[in-house]
Amino acid sequence: MGKAALIVVDVQRDFCEGGALQATDTLSLLGPLKQSVEGARRAGAVVVFTKDWHPEEHSSFQPNAGPWPVHCVAGTPGAELMPPLAAEEGDVIIEKGMDVNGTGFSGFEGTGLGGKLRQLGVERVAITGIATEYCVRTTALDAAKARFETVLLTDLIRAVDASETTRVVSELNAAGVKSSTAAEWLGTLKVHAA
Repeated sequence: MGKAALIVVDVQRDFCEGGALQATDTLSLLGPLKQSVEGARRAGAVVVFTKDWHPEEHSSFQPNAGPWPVHCVAGTPGAELMPPLAAEEGDVIIEKGMDVNGTGFSGFEGTGLGGKLRQLGVERVAITGIATEYCVRTTALDAAKARFETVLLTDLIRAVDASETTRVVSELNAAGVKSSTAAEWLGTLKVHAA
């Protein structure tokens, strides 16, 4: 059985309460997600943090005729991981959305993440983070397309529009992405590690 990875999608200041483009109910996500990251590390899983890392002139920004407020500009406080989350030595950091004209939704889009995971011996991934109907959705779809065994941790995702969650989960399930809780998924790591 290959290694597992926990992919934490875009849990950045600008996507959390008080940020430029906040998702719904993100503060309730942070504590349980931190515990799950720590549990994954203890079980020997690879922890991946994806981050929107946009140039100021990104085409998705409203001042540049795009749909979104300016958010997660590379090197700014809004692009930092939201405390209490923090990367540690050995974690993988993926910066995405750096192409001025690309959406940059998926952690796999132009980032080399798939190859990096394979080098580390990863065969199965769990997806968490923000926002369910955008970056979480596309990262999960691309993980499944790349033939990783992919699980969506449904208690550790947050949407911009919470009414979209059920539809997105159904779409992902139809594409071969399984659903699980964080506790259930962490339990499978302990079994495989034993």
